[in-house]
Amino acid sequence: MTTSWGRISLLYGIGVLAAGQLGIVPPLVPALQRDLGLSLTVAGMTVSVITLVGAVLGLLAGGWSERVGHARALRIGVLTMAAAAALCAASDDATTLLAARSLAGIGYLLVVVAGPSLMASTSEPRHHAITLSLWGTFVPVGIAIAGLVAAEFAGRAGWRMVFAGDAVVLALALIVALNVTQGAAPDLRAPQPSPATVTLRWLGPSVPLAIAFFCFALLFLALAGLLPAYLVERRGLAAADAGRFIAIATAFGITGSLLAAWMMRRGVSPGRLIAIGLITSTVIAAFAFSAAAPVPIAVAGFAVSFALGGLVPAAAFASVPQIAVDARAIGPINGLLAQAGSLGSLAGPPLLALWVEWAGWSLAPVLLLAVAAIGAASALVVAAPRR
Repeated sequence: MTTSWGRISLLYGIGVLAAGQLGIVPPLVPALQRDLGLSLTVAGMTVSVITLVGAVLGLLAGGWSERVGHARALRIGVLTMAAAAALCAASDDATTLLAARSLAGIGYLLVVVAGPSLMASTSEPRHHAITLSLWGTFVPVGIAIAGLVAAEFAGRAGWRMVFAGDAVVLALALIVALNVTQGAAPDLRAPQPSPATVTLRWLGPSVPLAIAFFCFALLFLALAGLLPAYLVERRGLAAADAGRFIAIATAFGITGSLLAAWMMRRGVSPGRLIAIGLITSTVIAAFAFSAAAPVPIAVAGFAVSFALGGLVPAAAFASVPQIAVDARAIGPINGLLAQAGSLGSLAGPPLLALWVEWAGWSLAPVLLLAVAAIGAASALVVAAPRR
């Protein structure tokens, strides 16, 4: 088998579109509140419900994708997101909008689980580090692109047209998915393991990896979500400037993911890269929190922190084929990672907020370093089992 870089590029593009479902709503929140009478809490739920779906159904989605075939799961995921976007465009109340966003969460989850599995099966083993490290960048890229596009067109065309345009783009992506996964239908005659076998034999080696990924997601969302408030409250920046700086800083995570591919090709183990990314990024963030650091140095420090943190998702996805005891375990392990990442994303911002309210911003690094240490220790015990 030779690596199909064209097919990998298309699969990555579908992943970016899926991640865009996370970033499309925040710029539309004021208009949604005005037109649908949403409270701030409900508006926030329209943003986070996708993550909630992953936190609840991630592992189940991974097992289901393995049973029906990742190609079919990807196509169903894209179709589901397209239908959800159309329903969002037609929503007239909060209930319909939340239902549509929940549906989008199911589609997003299926793409997140099936995408890396298909990329791995489309590339030679020697290219897994590159392809799966590339996949590790799809979330920040998708969120950034969707946020910019939604913000640009919301004022001109309105939020309904933004969702309608999203539905059209996803419908076109479905056509791409049908072509890119052609011939990748599952072998339905293959024996399927019992749930107990999946839990004990397949997922056992991946539990430390899931813990490390949970810690990464917690740290990433805690920082990305609350750093604007820190820069406004403690550093005196305008809210718009703080938001802009953090958006740019988080984008530096893409460079870390690409660096991870280069380092893994030179023999650095994924587990070690995850540990390095967690510790170094958090230590630098801790220095950036220092009141003695000038604002430009602090912002640059946070950008470097996010860049080093980008090592983690790339190495985590790249390690899945290595720790899988069986090729059929890749889907469930991806599902477990999706669930762990979603749980960390949900826990991060409120946990850091509670800590800051109790201990103050000056002690925020204490909590962050403790979480990073737990994640790094878990990553260092990740080992490839004997097949």
